[in-house]
Amino acid sequence: VRDAPERHRSIHTVFDQSWSLLHPTEREIFLHLSVFRGGFTREAAQQVTGASLQQLVGLVNKSFLSHDPNSGRLEIHELLRQYAQERLGNIPEASLSAQEAHAAYYAEFMQERWQQLKGKRQLLALTEIEANIENVRAAWRYYIDQKNAPQMWKFIKGLWLVYWIRWWNHAGMELFAEAVNALQGVKDKESAPLRALAMAYQAYFMGWLGLSKQGYKLAEEGVAILLQLNNPEALVFAYDSLLLNAFFLSRYTEYVEAINKMVKISTEIGDKWLFAFTLFGASLGALNQEDYPEARRLAEINLNLNEEIGDVFGSTIPLIVLGHAALACGEPEKAKGFYLRCLKISQEIRFHFAIQTSSKYLGKVALSMGDISEAENYLLQSLIISKEIGFVRDIINLFYEFARLWVAQDNSEPAVELLVFVLQHPASYESRLLEGRIRDSAKDLLAEIEDELPYEIFTKAVERGQGLELEGIYLDLVEPKHIPN
Repeated sequence: VRDAPERHRSIHTVFDQSWSLLHPTEREIFLHLSVFRGGFTREAAQQVTGASLQQLVGLVNKSFLSHDPNSGRLEIHELLRQYAQERLGNIPEASLSAQEAHAAYYAEFMQERWQQLKGKRQLLALTEIEANIENVRAAWRYYIDQKNAPQMWKFIKGLWLVYWIRWWNHAGMELFAEAVNALQGVKDKESAPLRALAMAYQAYFMGWLGLSKQGYKLAEEGVAILLQLNNPEALVFAYDSLLLNAFFLSRYTEYVEAINKMVKISTEIGDKWLFAFTLFGASLGALNQEDYPEARRLAEINLNLNEEIGDVFGSTIPLIVLGHAALACGEPEKAKGFYLRCLKISQEIRFHFAIQTSSKYLGKVALSMGDISEAENYLLQSLIISKEIGFVRDIINLFYEFARLWVAQDNSEPAVELLVFVLQHPASYESRLLEGRIRDSAKDLLAEIEDELPYEIFTKAVERGQGLELEGIYLDLVEPKHIPN
């Protein structure tokens, strides 16, 4: 079937001609298999359709299924799958049964993986979820359409963690917005806290996308709802979303309040992973208050806890805090050591936030130590990741860092242009850890350059900067021939 020349015969014709090769039971199984997306395991196929191993092998031998000997996964050619799904849709009862079995299988799959994602099996669990992500999304959306809150609960936390680890910010915002919209007005015991948690998760990804004002409001609403309900674990995640958006908006009072409440709730629950999760915010809070000994103490506890429970992703976060504390205390070599450890681990597990953050600070450390070439390489790596995932705030922040780099290279005119662009971008009002708002740093550096450059040169550079666009600046930076010498 797969080898038939499609330019001469439609897939419908090929399918119809090959359909007679199948036993009636094989036909039924194949139609039910069309509910899968992007491949599936033998176990999933057997549980969802009731197929035997012999029947699946028969479908492979007749080219209705392909089998990957390396992964062991099965797959239907997408055109065949669509046509089979079309046929299945003509049998409403069979179609509903297949969808229900498929969704139920992946609900249990995600419920099991949520626990594994928090411990020693997390890398395997993440790999399994990623391999099945299209099936997981299809099952999640099936239950959204059904407004089936009990089943949606089995997905929601695991989906949030996977999207966070992979930093799928746009997709994450949209994924949880779907749930928020679908459950609007549904106020049963399961749906109300679920919708509130979905709000918080939507707001979480909004914060990373530079939508902190909207994100803060949405997270605040989620917190208010959950405060009235008995779901303390969900409330911890809602506070986490609130503090993230509060931080970007420089609302430090609300930030500290949210941290304190998270730590209190997680301590009362007695869940080690949840407590370790809250310690990141607590250690960052200590950094913001310039209590570096406390920041180090909390980060070391956090690191030890994550190593004890086997949370590799979680262990990268306290390394970042330890690096920040060392950098703030004037210990660049020690800071570099922590950031390098973080970068090594995060590259191995593809944790994009930790790669982006450790690269950025390795660039800052290199710049402070006068290693311009190394600083440029790290900053570029961080910028590329920031652009890929839509982290607008840090794109603007990194533009400021490149301006600093160019000043260090005695190349002040393009630095002026870049700083002018930074100052006119809305994201410049957002804050960075230990350094305040981006625009305040940009204004200070611009003032320093103004004192050094001739008035006419400075003014013309300002005019050029006012006409710049983000995409053009990015392309000039990532293409070496455009980087100023």
